[in-house]
Amino acid sequence: MTTWTSDEMAPRLGEPIDDLETPVLLADVDAMERNIREYAAVADEHDVDLRSHVKTHKNAALAAREVELTGDTGICCQTLGEVETMARNGIDDVYLSYQVVGESKLDRLCWLDERVEALATTVDSAATIDALDAAAERNDRTLHAILEIDMGLHRTGVDPDDAVGLAERIADADDLAFDGILAYDSHVKSEASTEAELEDGCWAAMELAQEVVDGIEAAGIPVGEVKVGGTATSRYSARHPVVTEINPGMYPFNDVGELRLRPWEVSKTDCTATVLTTVISVPDEDRLVVDGGSKTFSLDKPQLPVPKHRDDIEYVNASEEHGWIDTSEADESFEVGDRLEFIVPHVCTTINLHDLIVGVRDGAVADLWEVQARGKVR
Repeated sequence: MTTWTSDEMAPRLGEPIDDLETPVLLADVDAMERNIREYAAVADEHDVDLRSHVKTHKNAALAAREVELTGDTGICCQTLGEVETMARNGIDDVYLSYQVVGESKLDRLCWLDERVEALATTVDSAATIDALDAAAERNDRTLHAILEIDMGLHRTGVDPDDAVGLAERIADADDLAFDGILAYDSHVKSEASTEAELEDGCWAAMELAQEVVDGIEAAGIPVGEVKVGGTATSRYSARHPVVTEINPGMYPFNDVGELRLRPWEVSKTDCTATVLTTVISVPDEDRLVVDGGSKTFSLDKPQLPVPKHRDDIEYVNASEEHGWIDTSEADESFEVGDRLEFIVPHVCTTINLHDLIVGVRDGAVADLWEVQARGKVR
């Protein structure tokens, strides 16, 4: 009896994508790098740094490629586990845009601080500042802190009116260095439906950030960095002179969410992360089923997958391993074994469902990226 190993069944460089087992997560390498260069050009135009957020792909090789293409300005992570993965794989300039809470996690942060060239983390309260300072003293380190401001998302971050007091608390701490502020402006995209509204909303948010900076500096504390922006807002917030750095994450890939939100600048060709599926059933002439359901596509957002190369079929429903496709508008018939490719609804959480991203070029496997920090939520 033949025994197949996972290595023998894995995609191989040069293998035609038509030969891959499905469902399989793909990334168009050339289009992905085009997207990266486009955002790098925006950063250059407005004289800001682009520090890519690697929570989207969770892979150190992709992170290194982003650093290479965006001016060697480091990366952004969302968990300590991501930082550890990046540090163990040669990435040595990291900003952790998340509050670290708990003595053991703070000690891990200090351990990492010894092993990379540059590391900063995020605080937004007296409690997180004091705990960070205590950890720095306990581990004989000087830790770099970024103060998060609540710009309107109402998730984490200090009220802008209270920013000065917390900045002073950081500056007065014996073992902390105040590096600047995080002014995450994601709330704007949920309030905007046109390019003008997105542009105006980002400018208004940055005006608020400017007020916060002015208040802190009036207290005698220099604000070296103003970090802002996700994929949707970075291109607009970068235009404001207060900004020093943008932190987009999804921008190499895009997804259905970005396609729907910004149709004036995101097209299907800009959506580089897709899932190739196989038709496993054709129950009737107006419906088929593919092997990509909710365990293949993350459905944490309202949007569903969108066909990459055609407009005459619609992904309408999913169970765990099945995707319902409405084919009532299609002129052709479909057969079991046909292949259909879909743009992912939400790229960050879809990638987190997969072990591997398969880079493709000219219809064949061009690169393989393990989702190294998958599951590293601590």
